[in-house]
Amino acid sequence: MSDGGVEESVVVLEEDGRGILQRLTDTENLAVGMAAGLIEQLGLQPILYWKHASQQRMPFTMDPRLLYRGTGASCMNMASLTGLQFQLSGVMQKFIAGDSERALSSTETIAAGFIGGALSGPICCALELTLIQQQRFGGTFLGTPARIVSTYGPSGIMRGFIPSTGREALFTVGCLGLVPVAKRKLHEDAGLSSSVASVVASVGAGLTCAAFSHPLDTLKTCMQGDLERKTYGTMTQTARALYAESGGGFGAFFRGYGWRSTNIILDFMILNALMETLAPVMYAERFCGSPAPPPPPSF
Repeated sequence: MSDGGVEESVVVLEEDGRGILQRLTDTENLAVGMAAGLIEQLGLQPILYWKHASQQRMPFTMDPRLLYRGTGASCMNMASLTGLQFQLSGVMQKFIAGDSERALSSTETIAAGFIGGALSGPICCALELTLIQQQRFGGTFLGTPARIVSTYGPSGIMRGFIPSTGREALFTVGCLGLVPVAKRKLHEDAGLSSSVASVVASVGAGLTCAAFSHPLDTLKTCMQGDLERKTYGTMTQTARALYAESGGGFGAFFRGYGWRSTNIILDFMILNALMETLAPVMYAERFCGSPAPPPPPSF
């Protein structure tokens, strides 16, 4: 698509206020989200490893053989989750808007992101469990879940389901709710350039979402890394164990927060930039405005 076409798509978006997810079909949102998630995860894989290692009190390493262990599962995880979250959040945006092609309010946009993220919880749980087990013990992308099911039964693949669902709801409400809402307000009301508004919105939303969701993420990671339940049992037992590890405080719940908050901020910036870049390129017809009316017939 030419530069003029991209500029035109921005003008069209500003004219009626509808977001990208409202303009695309459900299948198109899935495709854009999967492409964005795959590209993002290839760049941020080491940060994800360091976060998981910190939460499980594993030693820090720069060994690329460890940092990129489980990259296939990680990329599959991020591409699938991002695709689903784009798709499900888009479904919710269209459901809220109803038959009218109107812009959503800030509250409606945030609510759509929250519900879309929560609905992606089961897929997140299974994929991240596979990733964490690969990072700790090796194995293949297909062999690891097969080992989990054969050893711990079908329910084993859903270990950490509740914290996974809560964490994904909070992540998506930030990425597809808070960031676009804050970016629009900073750009339109505060007069910041689009790029600066994007950075400020991503940093603010990223730190906020990381603070609220990180305890859930730590619970999930510890539970999924300890399938034998030697240290971490149920969600309640895991919370008690982490509380005891902190000496009667909450410090253990925030292990790896620095890595994860950095990862989330970069996630928000990269995913929103990729969404805004890829969607008009992959589906230009959705962003080129209404076709010109035909000329009047001549007699």
